[in-house]
Amino acid sequence: MTRSPRPGRLLAATALALTLVATACSGGSDDGNGGSGGDEASAAELPPCPLEALDGATQPVEVVVWHSYVAKTAETLQKLVDQYNASQSRVKVRLESQGNSYDELWRKYQQAAQANDLPGIAILEDTNTEAVVDSGTVLPAQSCIDASGYDTSDLVDSAVDFYSIDGALYPGTVNLSTPLLYYNTNHFRRAGLDPADPPGTLAEVRAAAEAIKAAGVVDKPVVLNLESWFFETWMTGVGTGIVDNDNGRGAGETTAAAFDGEPMREVVTWVRDMQADGLLEAIPNTPGQINHYLALAQQNGTMTLATSTAATSVEAFLAGDTSVTAGAGVSTEDIDLSALAFDAGPFPGLEAPGKVQIGGGAWYITNTTPPEVQAAAWDFISWWNRPETQVIWHLEGSYLPFSKKAATDPEVVRSWTDDLSGRWLSVSYRQLTEGVDPTWPGPLIGPYDEFRKALEQAVDAVTLSGADPAAEITKAAQTTTAAIEAYNEENF
Repeated sequence: MTRSPRPGRLLAATALALTLVATACSGGSDDGNGGSGGDEASAAELPPCPLEALDGATQPVEVVVWHSYVAKTAETLQKLVDQYNASQSRVKVRLESQGNSYDELWRKYQQAAQANDLPGIAILEDTNTEAVVDSGTVLPAQSCIDASGYDTSDLVDSAVDFYSIDGALYPGTVNLSTPLLYYNTNHFRRAGLDPADPPGTLAEVRAAAEAIKAAGVVDKPVVLNLESWFFETWMTGVGTGIVDNDNGRGAGETTAAAFDGEPMREVVTWVRDMQADGLLEAIPNTPGQINHYLALAQQNGTMTLATSTAATSVEAFLAGDTSVTAGAGVSTEDIDLSALAFDAGPFPGLEAPGKVQIGGGAWYITNTTPPEVQAAAWDFISWWNRPETQVIWHLEGSYLPFSKKAATDPEVVRSWTDDLSGRWLSVSYRQLTEGVDPTWPGPLIGPYDEFRKALEQAVDAVTLSGADPAAEITKAAQTTTAAIEAYNEENF
């Protein structure tokens, strides 16, 4: 796609910010399209990567990394950072948790950008791609790739393309995940269902829920966290755009929402009807929400949708490691772990299973830190992309490999065959490689937060308050369009 990053408004309050924007961005387009149009960028327009600054450092350079991970993923992140720190003496990486969700981290990033107090690296959600690039606060990884002659041939092609703008890769590495259907196999058996054949469409989920409820296994078989990601994935799976301009990825200007139609109304109505018929327990989406997991753990539900990154944490919990829920302040004393048996299947779609969009987090090097910190950040990210690091990040942290060699590592292959969480992650990786349409990978939206808030408010109103699906979806689309117009007018 051809897009020109816009000058950031986050740092416009300071002279330093204006300098950073001038050197880090190719500039907004004259027609006001900003990230939605403009001339083809060239490598010469990218800011330089100050690799030599690390060589000139006289003492270890500290790189602060902001993240929002919990449980086994956070443990693995710390383990690997400790390995990197022990492997060399030039750079010291220090992790800082900024909450339990990407939303919390993004809010803190925006606040810190205004105060010119950003970390060396921030791991932001994939939804922040356009906004963080338009903000002018990041050093394109492509600058360091070009300066160091770094070979990107081992990186997953679809992910590189997904996070590239004008042929330039912006995050230095990415965490890849897809949503899965987690379910209690014992409940399936008690209802006469085949646990090896999970439902693959929403219609099949309803049929399975009806059978489980009719068998008296559980009162509300489906427990659903009402997060926007699932609804977006349902739309992506059937080729419906969230916004115009080729779902925000075209060469023109993105001007309006595009989801006010039958597919979105169908899935929202499906959730409402499942709730009304006593087949589904709807849970409003809040930062750090784990009530859908707890419902399954306490056998108050049979099925839920959740990220593939939960795989290793769920397996650890089933093995008796209740420390994975300690950070949420949850008591597990009343949970009989011996009675639990879970499996995971492809994401059930409107028409077919496993039709997903790329999800996860992206590691951005900020350009507000001293040159030696930016160089040190690239050194760490280069180390992180090694196959051997990616193998551990995948097997223990649950993220899908960004390195293609890591996906063929014997230990990964063994895990995908023999381990419970490994089998789940293999399902997720197949979705990533076979279920992502390279021509339709998911939306690119500047005001993504505003869109998600509007959609989740609509879903909550329909599901929890009985509002009309068509009216609420139309309202959410209008709110999204207004947010896009404001984003374009304000030039980010």
